[in-house]
Amino acid sequence: MQLPVPHCTSCQLLSNRLHICLHCNYLGCRSQRHIQQHLKKENHIFAMDFSNQMIYCSLCSDYIYDKELYDLITKPKLLRMYKYLRRGKKNQPQFIDWIPSDSEQKLITTQSSLLPCRGIRGLTNMGNTCFMNVILQSMAHNPLLKAHFLSDRHNYKSCKRKYCMCCEMDKLFEQLYSGERSPYGPCTFLQSMWLSLKELAGYAQQDAHEFFISALNQIHADSKDHSMDDCHCVVHQTFAGLLQSNVTCLKCGNVSSAYDPMLDISLDLLPPEKKKKQITQPLPGDNTGKLGNPLLTSKDKQASSNSDQHQSFFAARRAREANSLTDCLDRYTKPEKLGENQYSCGNCGHTFQAAVKQLSVKRLPQVLSFQLKRFEHGKSATKIETKIKFPIDLDMTPYTTEYGDGSGKHKYVDKKSHRSSNPPAYNNINVYTLFAVVNHQGKMDTGHYTMFAKHRGQWFKFDDHHVTMSYQKDVLDSKAYMCFYIKKSLDYGFG
Repeated sequence: MQLPVPHCTSCQLLSNRLHICLHCNYLGCRSQRHIQQHLKKENHIFAMDFSNQMIYCSLCSDYIYDKELYDLITKPKLLRMYKYLRRGKKNQPQFIDWIPSDSEQKLITTQSSLLPCRGIRGLTNMGNTCFMNVILQSMAHNPLLKAHFLSDRHNYKSCKRKYCMCCEMDKLFEQLYSGERSPYGPCTFLQSMWLSLKELAGYAQQDAHEFFISALNQIHADSKDHSMDDCHCVVHQTFAGLLQSNVTCLKCGNVSSAYDPMLDISLDLLPPEKKKKQITQPLPGDNTGKLGNPLLTSKDKQASSNSDQHQSFFAARRAREANSLTDCLDRYTKPEKLGENQYSCGNCGHTFQAAVKQLSVKRLPQVLSFQLKRFEHGKSATKIETKIKFPIDLDMTPYTTEYGDGSGKHKYVDKKSHRSSNPPAYNNINVYTLFAVVNHQGKMDTGHYTMFAKHRGQWFKFDDHHVTMSYQKDVLDSKAYMCFYIKKSLDYGFG
C-alpha cells in the first residue's frame, strides 16, 4: 500500500514546510498561511512542522521548545549514530589515491565544463529601463527577498491574480537563479508596472528610487499576507521600520511624540561649497594696499601664511567629513529649532512656544535602504555630484530612540566617530552590512544607472546585460545614489 503525497488541505499545494494541527487532522501549508488561518479559526494552539518536527504555538506566533518531544526525536538518531560508530572501520570503504591516466586527463579536459554561477545574470535594457534593472538586481541579491521567493512562499503557477507583482518577482528569481547565462528581459514585470502605475508607462528615463518605492507598494498590495495594520507581507517584514519624532517645549520641557512608518530613509546632501574669491582691500586712509603692511615682519608674514594654510586644510577636511553617510544621518537626527508659531504646547495652555524637534528610529528594519538625494528640483533641475563616503558595516545605535535619554535629545553623538566618554553598550543587533549600491552617472535627465551587488562574498558590477567581477574598493569609491544594508543579526519570526 502506497501512502499519498502530503499536501495542503486548503490549496492542495505540495510543500516541504507543511504543518499538521495537533488538535485535529488538518494539514496546512506555511507559504499560503493556511495553517495559521486554521489555528485562528478553530481556536487551536499547536501545530507541528513536518520537515523538522518543530512545534508552532499560535498564541505566541513562534516555534517553541519541548524537551520531551525533542528527546523522542533525537534519541533514535543518536542510537543509530552510536551503532554506526561502533562498527569501526571494518565495514567502511577504503579510499585510495587516484592518479588519472593520460587518457582520463584528456577526457576530463575535453568533456567537462564550468557550471554557471546561479544568481549572476544580466538584464536586458528594453529602452531606458536601466532604472528598473538596478532595482531588480538589488532585490534579487537581497537575502530576505531571495529566501522568500526561492522557498516557494509565492508560486506564480498557482496564483490566479492577473498582473500580480508577487508573481513577477517569483518569475524574476526563477530566471536569475536558473543558471542561464544569456541576459534576461523582464518584459512582463515592466508591463505589470505600467498597468499598475500609469505614470511609469512609456520609455522615458525614470528615477530609480521612485521606481523602488512604487515596486514595494505594488508587491505589498498584491501580497496575500498584506493588511492595513500589522502587515506580514514580505515587503513589511523586510523593509518596514518606524520613525519617532519628538517635539520638546523649551519652556516647560514637555515632550510630545509622533510615529511614522518608513520603508527607507532619504538623506539630504550638502552641495559642494563654491570657492570664495580672495580680494585684498586697503583700510580707509591706508596707502599700504599694494605694498603690504610695513609693520609686519617677515616672521609675522610667515606665521600668517601658515595660519591661512591650516585654516584651509581644516576647512577642506571638515568638508570631506561632512560628506559621509554617518554625517548625513547626524544631520537627519539633529535637533531642529522650530520657528515661531509652529508649536502649540498643550502643557502650556495650548499657547505657542519655542520648541525643538528631533527624529530618531524607533524600530529598525531587517533591511535598511538609503537614498542620497542627489537631485534638486528648484528653478532648474540640478544634480549634486558630491562623493559620499559610506561604510561596509554600519552601526545604527546612535540614531535609535533607545539611545536617547527620553527627553527628545540624544545623550551624546560625536559627529566623527559616535564615541563618547561614556558610550552605550555595543548592540550587535543594530549593526548592518552593505550588500548593494546603486549609482547614477551623467546628467539628471539623460544619465545611466549601474549597480554593485554582493553574491556569495564576491562583489559584482551590473550594467544592464553586462556583468563583471568587482572589488570592494570599487564599490566604496563609487558615487552612490542608493545604499542597501542588511542586519548582521536577523530577527526571525514565523511570518
